[in-house]
Amino acid sequence: MIELVIVYCLAADTNSCQEKRVPMEDFPTPAACTMGAQQRAQEFLQTHPKYMLKSWRCEMDVPHQQPA
Repeated sequence: MIELVIVYCLAADTNSCQEKRVPMEDFPTPAACTMGAQQRAQEFLQTHPKYMLKSWRCEMDVPHQQPA
């Protein structure tokens, strides 16, 4: 499965960042994910106005790691 990983930070504290994983079922290839990623990231941030986009990436079949 392909996921969009959005890294976003508080606008008031750019050292306070988080990741959000968004399944990209409607984008079946990494190239398709890349094409739609920016729009999806912006849609997420429109509903979270206290945050700013730091980066994003598409991942395919990457196991999720739990924080230690």
